Amino acid sequence: MCGACGILAGTPDWVDGAGTRDGVERLAERHKRIKLVNSLLAPAGVRLRDFGGRLVLQSATGRTRIVTDLAHVWKAADEIGRREIDPLEGRG
Repeated sequence: MCGACGILAGTPDWVDGAGTRDGVERLAERHKRIKLVNSLLAPAGVRLRDFGGRLVLQSATGRTRIVTDLAHVWKAADEIGRREIDPLEGRG
């Protein structure tokens, strides 16, 4: 786990963001963050979705994992995806 993910442990869910937003704005931000994560997961053939307030990771073959935070997204994607994911690959 990288330092940033470790720091975020125990704080509000990473996908919900921080601050005092109303429910509609918070949901829109959550979906925006999920969309961003999906752009990083695409090369592995894995997709993150919101299902009743839970984060669900699913492969193209139907393998599924429920994840609780960003660190678990990458680990689960490596387990069920076509290839390992490096969220920093090609960035910077």
